[in-house]
Amino acid sequence: MGKSKNSDASFIMQGSILAIASIISRIVGLIYRIPLTAIIGKTGNDYYGTAYSIYNIILIMSSFSLPLAVSKLVASRMGNGRAKDAFRVFKGALGFAIVSGGLGALLLYFGADYFTGTLLKTPLSAIALKVLAPTVFVVALLGVFRGFFQGLNTMMPSAFSQVAEQILNAIVRASCFTASVNSRFSIRRTQVITSPPA
Repeated sequence: MGKSKNSDASFIMQGSILAIASIISRIVGLIYRIPLTAIIGKTGNDYYGTAYSIYNIILIMSSFSLPLAVSKLVASRMGNGRAKDAFRVFKGALGFAIVSGGLGALLLYFGADYFTGTLLKTPLSAIALKVLAPTVFVVALLGVFRGFFQGLNTMMPSAFSQVAEQILNAIVRASCFTASVNSRFSIRRTQVITSPPA
């Protein structure tokens, strides 16, 4: 009876940790989107939205349900006392994530011009898509680690990685978009200065 109560309390605690991490990551995402929208403007935000829809499709294809699958496989093997098999699952999933995430990132980066320019007729979205491309690889890898620790019934590393991933994404995306916007303004200013008067 006491063991069951401890198990229930542990389950509630682990679930609460994940819930708090999810709330924090969403708040971080909301906070960084506000200045990002102010920097790139409505038109830039539309281009970003187009890129993000393509990014989401590739992300789902490369790592959808990977954390859940790893978690279930690891938990079942640990429950049967097969720790070595659980670690084999982790290594196999990590290899899969490296291949699928890497291919997804390369497809997004090198296919950005085709996806946005040829298919969707929004060529300027290619910049945003190339910025987002590396995160497909990172998310796939983090998904395996998250699933592994969840399978071990330890949610703290998963919660930390979820928040850290969102913060890193915010910094990288905001920095790259700001640099891109500044570069465009610099090019336009140079063209205005160097262009002959009418």
